[in-house]
Amino acid sequence: MACPPTRSWRSVSRSRSSDGRVAGPAANEYDDPMRVELLPSSLGAGVSRHAPQFLSSYLVGDAVAIDAGSIGLLADLGRQRRVRHVFLTHCHLDHVASLPLLVENVHEPGGEGLEVLAHQTVLERVRRDLFNDHLWPDFFRLSTPQTTFVRATPLEPMQPVERGGLQVTPVPVTHSTHTMGMVVDDGHSCVAFAADTGPTDLLWRHLAGRPNLRAVFLECSFPESLADLAAQVGHLCPSTFAGERARLPAGVRTIVVHRKAAHAGLIEAELAALAMPDVELVEPGRAYEL
Repeated sequence: MACPPTRSWRSVSRSRSSDGRVAGPAANEYDDPMRVELLPSSLGAGVSRHAPQFLSSYLVGDAVAIDAGSIGLLADLGRQRRVRHVFLTHCHLDHVASLPLLVENVHEPGGEGLEVLAHQTVLERVRRDLFNDHLWPDFFRLSTPQTTFVRATPLEPMQPVERGGLQVTPVPVTHSTHTMGMVVDDGHSCVAFAADTGPTDLLWRHLAGRPNLRAVFLECSFPESLADLAAQVGHLCPSTFAGERARLPAGVRTIVVHRKAAHAGLIEAELAALAMPDVELVEPGRAYEL
């Protein structure tokens, strides 16, 4: 396995969020901590943990994205154009909805085109169902060595790849369709994006071997009243979230994502009642430095 890049140290004074949480994993941090942002997918909500989240897209630094639910809707086209590699966890619409827009928005004549990395099954479904010349032009077919719109790179489970100074390892999780979480390591910090999942196993066993694990973005989609539905479709509710969280080492930040908008308030209350340490609701649009 290739080793992630290494970086030099510096000492910094650490900032605190409004709830008193210290930002960052340690008193000594690297010059360039991993920067992660869950892109907003709703209008007018601002940066808030109460903002409804309908779509999933994370930016990791400038060049790498995890999923493409909302990234093609970014008003700042400059930020879109800096994205060179998009890792898809699976092909559900809330994770791929804006990918066709992104491919068009970032295209530059004579450029390398956007690289989309996913399991071969996901790549095939995205091309068949989105880039099918009906919903959107087939930019895979239209790409040539002279004019490349998009490049497809298949990912194999548990086989890391390096892009944008990051090592990304796809790890299968438990969902209703072929899904892999993404474990991202920059040589200092390791951050896991568990994607959509119900109770799972391989991801936690893999993360147990990552001493530099700083944070996990972990879904909690349904309230307890819909626990049966969550189990059927491969999602978590507060009780199963707590069971998965208990498999992580103490001190690892667990950032709650993917609360279904219709149940977000109830899920928040049920999670709060469990009083789990190091658990926080994601703030879409906030840049996390990890």
